[in-house]
Amino acid sequence: MNFVLDDSEWLEVRLREAKRVLYLADNTGELYFDLPLVKYMRRFVDVIYVVKPSPVQDDLTLEDVTRSGLQGEFGKVMSTGIASPEVVFSLASLQFRQEFESADLIFAKGMGHYEALSEFPTEGKFFYCLMTKCQPVADSLGVPINSYVAMLQ
Repeated sequence: MNFVLDDSEWLEVRLREAKRVLYLADNTGELYFDLPLVKYMRRFVDVIYVVKPSPVQDDLTLEDVTRSGLQGEFGKVMSTGIASPEVVFSLASLQFRQEFESADLIFAKGMGHYEALSEFPTEGKFFYCLMTKCQPVADSLGVPINSYVAMLQ
């Protein structure tokens, strides 16, 4: 896989500076691909793996993580408190909002997270990992549709 936008070298720099990372998971099957990255991150920093409380589209849920038998491997796992493709802060749980505010780095997988979070101030707090699946998102990132992006913002 080739990233059209690739800030991955900055991810390690930010991990070494951070104390806490909120890892916003995306699709169900990706937990198996997320695990090695979460384990790597945990060598440097506390990581909270965040999933949905219940099914929405094909997003990962608490039940999926539990059923996989890997919950202990991820360390701390929590829910956003809202079953939506993106984070809706007005509806998210208080616990999630507090963890979000106190995190030094938000690792956000998937286009839905980018769409919801990209309007926050760009202060090096957000690391997006996604594929651009629609023209408006591709245009906002200045890349062709179906591009892979790993971007620090």
